[in-house]
Amino acid sequence: MSVDGGTLLAILVMALATVFNRTAGFFLMRLIPVTPRVRKVLDCLPGSVLVALLAPGAVHGDKGMIAGLAAAVITAKLVRNDIIPVAAAMAVAAATRAFLP
Repeated sequence: MSVDGGTLLAILVMALATVFNRTAGFFLMRLIPVTPRVRKVLDCLPGSVLVALLAPGAVHGDKGMIAGLAAAVITAKLVRNDIIPVAAAMAVAAATRAFLP
């Protein structure tokens, strides 16, 4: 299998852009004072990202996404944590896709 130079260059440029975006965000956040308003925004980000990933599929009728979104909302309300609802959404969405046609 061979890969041409243009493809490798595109992969390298995308990798560099990804690294730049991730590190730039980290360093730029050092310059922003964490006020109560900024803290509220930062606290809402994990849930916002999760909904942004699941909602489009749920709107289009994907049963796995609907079940995952429901699991994430319920788990988030119960545990008030960021990681557990993500894990619950992934597990429920995967199980739903595996066992429902």
